[in-house]
Amino acid sequence: MNWTKGKSLTLSRVCVVLFFLALVAVCCAAPGALRWRLATNGGRSIGKLPYYLTSLYCCAPFAAAVLWKLHRLLGNIGREAVFVPENVRCLRALSWLCIGAGIVLFISGFYDFLFFVLSACAAFMGLILRVVKNVIAEAVALKNENDFTI
Repeated sequence: MNWTKGKSLTLSRVCVVLFFLALVAVCCAAPGALRWRLATNGGRSIGKLPYYLTSLYCCAPFAAAVLWKLHRLLGNIGREAVFVPENVRCLRALSWLCIGAGIVLFISGFYDFLFFVLSACAAFMGLILRVVKNVIAEAVALKNENDFTI
């Protein structure tokens, strides 16, 4: 099987859709699944169910927005519009969305330590996206400068 740019882009688009469907499924199944999971933990944590649900439902909009921005970014790449200001805006939004989710997860860490770890992961991803955004912004500036050079 030859792996081409088009196949890679298609795989990425399919993954975005699958992750969106998974997000919807998790949001729908969360109350029952979390209740079951917390009950199997000896029942000690069942009182924390509202906290877990609040964390999940506060992070879900961030996740949905990330998937939407990834969809837009992949659409631009599919149209061969890579070094364009819209992609810089998408990457900037993606970084802020990761940082926003990281803040929610950090607050959630006060009732479950694992959320501190997830918060650090989200914040680190936001940092990586900021760096990539800065690189793409410079590439856009260079492209614009070269387009106006005779």
